[in-house]
Amino acid sequence: MIKYLFSIFIVIFLFIMCSKDNRDVISMKEFKSGILDSDTIVLDVRTEEEFYGPLGHIEGAMLIPIDELEDRVSELNSIKNEKIYVVCRTGGRSDRGKDFLNSNGFTAVNVNGGMVAWKELEDE
Repeated sequence: MIKYLFSIFIVIFLFIMCSKDNRDVISMKEFKSGILDSDTIVLDVRTEEEFYGPLGHIEGAMLIPIDELEDRVSELNSIKNEKIYVVCRTGGRSDRGKDFLNSNGFTAVNVNGGMVAWKELEDE
């Protein structure tokens, strides 16, 4: 009986995980080709050195490094009702930033692949 219940639990768990809605994550290709325009709000959570470094940055992006985001989140209050697209180098820090913003009442989306993917798309 326990094996049967455990099996049902596993099936339900896998069903829920596989059907998870990932509207809070988008690929850089989809972002760049279908969403990015002059009104898109982009938050870059890399360091200042990375922002101005070889990978560059998205024009108009705001820079708040991930280590400063908690202390500086009030700077984003004026856009709290807007969708914020969060970028970093590859997608790890921006995922953390997206999670932090969403847990604090913002609507944020992680742009997966980050500026490495941005550069690769430019080089195509």
